[in-house]
Amino acid sequence: MKLDTNKESFVTVNPCRLCTPLGACLAFRGIQNCMPIIHGSQGCATYIRRFLISHFREPMDIASSSFSEDTAIFGGEKNLREAFDNVIRQYNPDVIGIATSCLTETIGDDVGKIIRTVQSKIPAKLVSVSTPSFKGSHCIGFHETVTALVKSACKEVSSDHGVFIAPPILSTVDIRYIKSLCKEFSTNPVLLPDYSETLDGGVWDTYTPIPEGGTPFESISAAASPESVFLELGSQRENSAGDYLSKTFTTKYVHLDTPIGIEATDRLISTLSDISGIAISPDIQKARGRCIDSYIDAHKYVSGVRTVVYGDEDMVPSLVAYCLEIGLEPVLCASEGKLRSELERRVEPGKLDGLAVCEDADFNTIEKLIVDLKPDLMIGTGKGNHISIKHEIPLVRAGFPVHDRFGANRLLHVGYDGALALLDTIVNTLLSGKQENIPDGYSYL
Repeated sequence: MKLDTNKESFVTVNPCRLCTPLGACLAFRGIQNCMPIIHGSQGCATYIRRFLISHFREPMDIASSSFSEDTAIFGGEKNLREAFDNVIRQYNPDVIGIATSCLTETIGDDVGKIIRTVQSKIPAKLVSVSTPSFKGSHCIGFHETVTALVKSACKEVSSDHGVFIAPPILSTVDIRYIKSLCKEFSTNPVLLPDYSETLDGGVWDTYTPIPEGGTPFESISAAASPESVFLELGSQRENSAGDYLSKTFTTKYVHLDTPIGIEATDRLISTLSDISGIAISPDIQKARGRCIDSYIDAHKYVSGVRTVVYGDEDMVPSLVAYCLEIGLEPVLCASEGKLRSELERRVEPGKLDGLAVCEDADFNTIEKLIVDLKPDLMIGTGKGNHISIKHEIPLVRAGFPVHDRFGANRLLHVGYDGALALLDTIVNTLLSGKQENIPDGYSYL
């Protein structure tokens, strides 16, 4: 495995990351009756709203403390207090999530002190998270917010207990699939966060300021119990919510890869079986068998296809492992975050030979590497579409964000069904490319 760390330019051109408070707002949307506030300028909130709405096709209100030139100099406490009053009056939330911005972190606003001062006067729970974009990506903001929610809710050992699952950034249908899989084992987990309804609800009869659904904040406190199980999916992280619960309350902490592909799904199902004490059902075994059968059928189409995988640091290692599982040949993986340690942990060393790894990537760098590597296929977010078009490389869209296609919030990635859906899309994308290059076309391939 090669680590490509050389950049010709010291300037990031079209970054492969999104801003940190965007991830925080997405996580807050997964909490029941929660309203996020960006402690910063109105432009930050507007950008994040527009970005999330374009992907999920659902309304997404985000409040702002509306910084101006004066507040940038003298501090934003007055503005934040006014924002609390406005949000409570208009939305009546149970929880207000405060995500800081680059500006507030740069001037050093003490948000924690502000919250301690006003919490007793506010009828909603205030939860803050430090999310300057110069500190990380949207993935970092998402996971830091989950940790902040857990730390805010879990102050002492709880007499209640349960099963908790903390997924990475996934589609709404992925989250619903995980919940339905848990039902196969008579397990009703608390998902943290759960935006499967708040960002993919039905038609409203009347206007709802904050969409229904999400995880109740008060249910999180039961994670602070030695009898509870906290299951984190995705890349391993220091100081994660599960790590905090394990060290502070001896909660049973389990970390698993995002269940994309057969092997990763096997590990999740095995864990759910162990937690519940219920054997794996024949229906699940049949679904696995259908997935294996489809892998065999598709092998002649995908074997040795040179593939570029890009996206966020949680999704890319899982997609690379999946590509190797079905027979694709990854030649480049790129992300805004760190990839090497996750790839070495998940994939056998020999299978990573010849794979270029680009960390802290931007699309300018990715395009330059693609020109040299000449891949047959790209798998990643919609943000790479311009490279696909320019170099005539077919693109399979996966992960977040996807703005140039409809139904991105319903793309299924996880489980045996997700592995099948992704395989079908990959094979049909390759077949479509072949048909386009045949003048008379073929109806049988």
